[in-house]
Amino acid sequence: MTLAALILMLFFPFIITLAAVSPLRPGGAAEIIVRRMGLNHDAAMAVERLFTPDGGGGGSAQSGWTVLGALWLTLGGLSLAGAVQSVYLRVFRLPAFGLRGVPAQVVWLAGLIVFLAGTTATGAVLTGTVVGQICQGLIVVAAMVLLFWIGTWILVRGRLRWREILPVAVFTTIGLTGLGVVSRLLFSTSIVENERNYGEIGVVFTLLSWLIGLGVVLTGGAIVGGWYNEQGLSVLRAFRRRARSAAR
Repeated sequence: MTLAALILMLFFPFIITLAAVSPLRPGGAAEIIVRRMGLNHDAAMAVERLFTPDGGGGGSAQSGWTVLGALWLTLGGLSLAGAVQSVYLRVFRLPAFGLRGVPAQVVWLAGLIVFLAGTTATGAVLTGTVVGQICQGLIVVAAMVLLFWIGTWILVRGRLRWREILPVAVFTTIGLTGLGVVSRLLFSTSIVENERNYGEIGVVFTLLSWLIGLGVVLTGGAIVGGWYNEQGLSVLRAFRRRARSAAR
């Protein structure tokens, strides 16, 4: 719930403004959400109407850009990074870093932005065909594993070995892939119906439900990954034992 609230109230404005002032893909925030949720055309239009102001574009956001606003939006992005960092520190029983953890949060946030921009851009190019959609799915999965593998190592400031962090990345990626399938099956209809019944706030209701699921996956992936390490489990070791048994 905390992660969902932070994303909705602070990180979404950060992404919206960052996309609006970008010279490459103005208004790209809605496209990021649409591709992450796997929405159909009608639901995508509803999200587009929510995220794009009437007659919008990069100009209005850029003209209203102030030092105070930039600082507030940056703190919004860092608040999400700090919340994710605190989850990993608690799961792996590491002491809080305080202000020493801020540089790691900045690097993680930059990596998240690169991931969102990169996978959204490749999705716009590749998803026109079935083969392209499969390639895009593989790219997203590989990029998510790298994001959470390298990103977790950065957030814990190298206090854990790469092998200890890998299960967190794998289980989080599995959870997010499952959430994407559920989103594709359920949330498009929910967004369209809620917009018809309640207006734009109905779209926000559905987005908040999806964000709660996202928070559960991020937290659950860390918890399951930590449990996996504590139990001393190893998929590679299991495969080796099976191979030796088969050889006999």
